Amino acid sequence: MRPPRGHYRGDVNRTTSPTPRTTSLSSPAASPSRSRSALARTGLAGLTCLAVATAVAGCTPTIGVPVAEDAANPVCAEIVLSLPDELVGMPQTHTDSQATTAWGEPGAAVTFRCGVTPPGPTAEAPCLTVPSDSGDVDWLAAPDDEGTWTFVTYGRDPAVEVKVPPEITDERSTSFVGDLNAAVVDVPQTRECVGAQDAG
Repeated sequence: MRPPRGHYRGDVNRTTSPTPRTTSLSSPAASPSRSRSALARTGLAGLTCLAVATAVAGCTPTIGVPVAEDAANPVCAEIVLSLPDELVGMPQTHTDSQATTAWGEPGAAVTFRCGVTPPGPTAEAPCLTVPSDSGDVDWLAAPDDEGTWTFVTYGRDPAVEVKVPPEITDERSTSFVGDLNAAVVDVPQTRECVGAQDAG
């Protein structure tokens, strides 16, 4: 699986073996003017490539996501690397903090962060058991006053949080949260959803 555009994308170290150079004693030396011309062309090509790379990087959106309290947890690195490259047709994009990622465009993106405080039993937010091919995961789900839905895994530490803005929920069902189960289902579960009468 290729690394996601999250904070844990690693760099690949490449080493190149030096190429032997041979010099023919019978070959004439290159003239100074020709050498300077070749160097000029090489330098111009290098500057052009750098300009193009900078322009492309500048066009890549970066979405701000607050870092979670336990973002440095090594399990969060594994979770983020396991997330899908695309979510209901929205491509994964860059974020600006550790153990986070997002899908979609700035202002209308689903955001994900790992390492939030694991919630305790509560009756304030419905606890939903979301099924998937990877396994069932319990999520607490609740909207805020502006219509943004917040999903937090229940009974798993580290816990993850997914925020879905109204720009997404106006057009899609939030059932796609189940597509994220595969990334968190291997985190040991210590609690599970119970009825409201059992919440303490």
